[in-house]
Amino acid sequence: MDYVLSSLGLAMNVSYLGYIALILFVALLLRAAIGFGDGLVAVPLLTLFIELREAVPLLIGLSTTISFMALWKDRHYLQAGSLKRTTIAALLGVPLGVLLLSLGNEQVVKGLLGILLISMACWKLLPNPGFQLKGDGWSYFFGGLAGMLGSAYALRGIVFTIYGGLRGWSQSQFKSTISGFYILSGVLIPVGYVSAGLITPRLVGFYLLFLPLAALATLVGNRLTGSMNAELFQKVIWLFLLFFGVVLAGRLLLAGF
Repeated sequence: MDYVLSSLGLAMNVSYLGYIALILFVALLLRAAIGFGDGLVAVPLLTLFIELREAVPLLIGLSTTISFMALWKDRHYLQAGSLKRTTIAALLGVPLGVLLLSLGNEQVVKGLLGILLISMACWKLLPNPGFQLKGDGWSYFFGGLAGMLGSAYALRGIVFTIYGGLRGWSQSQFKSTISGFYILSGVLIPVGYVSAGLITPRLVGFYLLFLPLAALATLVGNRLTGSMNAELFQKVIWLFLLFFGVVLAGRLLLAGF
C-alpha cells in the first residue's frame, strides 16, 4: 500500500496533469469507439509533457486494460480462427520489426503505409467495390505485417484494421478480435519493459491515476458506436483509415521526401 501511495504521489506532482488526462481520454475514447488509433493520437502529444519512455508504456498499459474490457463485452463474436493465425504470424514478424527499427527509415516506412491506406480507403469507400478477403491464408500475411510494423513503429492496430475491414467484419466481431490481438500480440511487451527498467514508480502511479479515466473513455466510446449498423461502422473505419493515411503520408512530404 505504501508503494501505491508513493507512486500516486509522484504522478500527481507532475505539471500539466490535466493536459495529460485530456490527451489520454480522447485517445482511449477513439480506441474504444473504433478499435484503434490511440497510439497515433496520444504518443506525439504526450511527449510534449512526459518522456517517450513513459508515454508509450503508459498508453500500452491502459490500452491493454481496456482491451480486456472490450474483449469480454463482445467475446461471443470473437473470430477465434483469424485471431489465432494472425497472432502466430505476428510473433514471427516481431524480430523483423526490430531489425527494421534498427536499419530502416521510420519516416519513409510510415509514409509508404500512409499512401497504401489512402489508396485502399478511397477504393473501399467507392460505391460497391465488390471485394472481400475470403481465404484464411491472408490472416498470416496481415498478422506478420502487423507484428513487424507494430514492434517497429507501433502500427499493429492500423494493419489489423485493414485486415478486419477487408474481411467485412461487423462492429462486434471487429472490436472483440482486435482486442484479443492487442492482448496476445503484446503479451511479451511488459516483460521487455521490466527488463529495460522502464517500469518506474511514477509510471505505476500514472497508470493507477488514469485507469478510472480509461474506463470512462471506454464506456463513452462504446456508446458512440453502439447503435451503428454494420454498413455505417465499415464506412467509419475506412474514413478513419483514410485520415490516418493522410497524416502519415503528410509527415513524409513535410520531412522533405
